[in-house]
Amino acid sequence: MTNVTWDWTGHGGLHNIVALDGTFDSGRPNAQSGTSYHYIFEEPGTYPFVSEPHRDEGMRGAVFVKEPPSTGNQTVDRWVVDSSNFDGTVVDRTDVDTATVSVGTRGNRGHFAFDPPVLKITTGTTVEWNWTGTGGGHNVVFLNSDIHSGQVTPESGVHFRHTFEQSGTYRYACQPHRSLDQKGAIIVE
Repeated sequence: MTNVTWDWTGHGGLHNIVALDGTFDSGRPNAQSGTSYHYIFEEPGTYPFVSEPHRDEGMRGAVFVKEPPSTGNQTVDRWVVDSSNFDGTVVDRTDVDTATVSVGTRGNRGHFAFDPPVLKITTGTTVEWNWTGTGGGHNVVFLNSDIHSGQVTPESGVHFRHTFEQSGTYRYACQPHRSLDQKGAIIVE
């Protein structure tokens, strides 16, 4: 479910929002600043719309609704769903002693992502976080555990390692860029 809101600026005369397929309709055209209309989209699809008074002048748009990517692990999915480089893939590194996550990779409107965003390993595996040197300073801070890389670091290189001895799902973020959705997860089996 996604709630989309259209806000009137008070510029350009009368406006309304009408879906071409009749799904939603804000009603009579209005020119008052502060007016808004919202619609909750519950089904995937493409929803073209117009402002009727300005349709012929090209005042058109569309809302594209798609299912969010999914790993099948709800805890992981809810945590990383808004990270722009998350596509539902779980990178499986259960066959190695050491796995690497890149820090400061392209994503989230800059170099504010972890790659891979979701990693699966086995107990006893060491994960290394390798800073790319882009996107400013980063760190790695886990939720609900005392695992963290320490201070924010902008330089490239491996600045943090952790060996996972307990199975479970571990969620983490870059503290300065958490609001930009620089988040990741480790699934330990």
